[in-house]
Amino acid sequence: MKRKSVSIVMLTMIFIILSTGYVWSFARLHLILGSGDLMFHANRVEELYRNIQQGGLIPRISTYTFNQVGSGINFFYPWLLLYPWALLILITHNPISAFYLYLILETFVTLSVAYYTMHKYSNSKKRTIIFSLLYTFANYRFYLVFNQNVLAESIAYTFVPLVLLGFYETFFKNKDKWPLLAIGMSLLLYSHMLTTALVACFLLMTLLIFWRNVTQKKARILSGIKAVGLSILLTAFYLFPFFEQVLGNHLRASWKGLRFIQQPMQVIEFSINNMPVPVVGTVLILTVLLGFIYLKYSPVVEKYSYFSGIVFVLMTTSLLPWFKFTNTAIANLQFPYRLNGLATVMLCIYLSFIIEQWTIKLKNNYRVSVSLSLLMLLMIVGCLGLTASQQIINERSQVPLLNKRPTVENYYPSENNCSYNLTKRNWHNMFYYYGHNGSFDYFPVAVKDKVNTAVVTHQAIIDGKKVPFADRLTSRPNQIEYKLAGIKAGTLVKLPVLYYKNDLVKTGSGRFEKPMVTSVDTIQVRVPEHNKNVVIKYHNSFLDNSTLIMSLLAWMGVIIGYVVGLVRRKKDYETVPETY
Repeated sequence: MKRKSVSIVMLTMIFIILSTGYVWSFARLHLILGSGDLMFHANRVEELYRNIQQGGLIPRISTYTFNQVGSGINFFYPWLLLYPWALLILITHNPISAFYLYLILETFVTLSVAYYTMHKYSNSKKRTIIFSLLYTFANYRFYLVFNQNVLAESIAYTFVPLVLLGFYETFFKNKDKWPLLAIGMSLLLYSHMLTTALVACFLLMTLLIFWRNVTQKKARILSGIKAVGLSILLTAFYLFPFFEQVLGNHLRASWKGLRFIQQPMQVIEFSINNMPVPVVGTVLILTVLLGFIYLKYSPVVEKYSYFSGIVFVLMTTSLLPWFKFTNTAIANLQFPYRLNGLATVMLCIYLSFIIEQWTIKLKNNYRVSVSLSLLMLLMIVGCLGLTASQQIINERSQVPLLNKRPTVENYYPSENNCSYNLTKRNWHNMFYYYGHNGSFDYFPVAVKDKVNTAVVTHQAIIDGKKVPFADRLTSRPNQIEYKLAGIKAGTLVKLPVLYYKNDLVKTGSGRFEKPMVTSVDTIQVRVPEHNKNVVIKYHNSFLDNSTLIMSLLAWMGVIIGYVVGLVRRKKDYETVPETY
């Protein structure tokens, strides 16, 4: 037991060092090379941070960020796993340091989850370490984290190996381990809904392909149903408010389409050249091209991993007629290259098997050969990571700092090809840019074009005229207050605040009540005689509160069940009679 504890401590230290080294090339610059989804996620985290500062825990509507118009963005994008980032800002008082510490934490957890899942699957320490390194430092994950800051998707792929392990156990091995599948899918949903849908479709297809190989079908289906049920309970605090808002409002979701489809030769060229773009990268494209050599020595799972990885890579290219799906539900995928995430995990499973076989065949000195193989793998992966890092740094280090706040005409820093550099001093400037990725997601459908611009630039409508209201606004957790001093009592004011189900309004010294809603789903009020203040707040519904309690109880049950299982296993181990 003592030896095992020492091994865990050593492994933890190694993973911390590797995680820090992975991020260090960028962290040492003391700035963030921003692009892609950074503004979107930074706004979400800032809202969490400001809520925590003011004693709030769950930001239902955005009152500090996303243009301070009461956007319901947090109903539709999972927020729980962003809490560590917000807490790190609170602790460090430095958003740049907090950002990189969060990336170190994410990388460490990815290494740990990959290690745990492969160890449970293969029971081979060599293969476990190989898979952890290959998967965590894969090119596609690097692209998500550092090139386009698609952090929700990168967090999601932290938990995909756990989902695959839970699925494998539930339907092909120990069906009593179905809670693994439930926990994995729940953590996946806490990260990124679209990735959750992709993985769920892949699991369903895999189950159909191997249905003949499934034993005890009824019992395993029951285990699968239990996993679904537990996952619903664990995610109820997010899922049910999500559906309540979707059904209670007429909203427009994120954009639909299929863009950035690459030619097959582009995928090979970009991967071979180790470019930090959405491809599988050098190591895995070589696996695609040469992996067939070891195919006849591979078990069924590894063969399936290889073939499914190839299929996913091919599906990211123009070989698939994506244009035929532009008006279907598949268009919610947005970017076919997102399939590289699944390609990465499947190809890493296969490649880890091949490398393990190589080490077994080196017969001179087993420990030395394994150590040298792992060291060589680490050097290759590390060098590829450094070259990819340097490519991004060389491209973007000269991009101007985001020192200017936007105008109505220039609401996104597109003059730098949508890239911008952030320091501690100019971090808050990006919260004034209202046209970034996702900034208008899940706005009411009626709010568009000129109305949209008027709302996000805080222009109220009084007697048919636009009146600037930005200076009248005060934000609190889940509340927006407007001071209406100087406006005649009884005047009807259309406020630049969006309406969502469960929003309430208080005018003057009155009580909170349902608001008057305009034809474009914004909130309007009549100016009171005295105390000319109006407060708009989100009031937690019964569904909000009950599902939160439900999820907390479900997690408590999971933790208690795990602890009880540990105690039982320990007792069973201690009562086994010694043999001499």
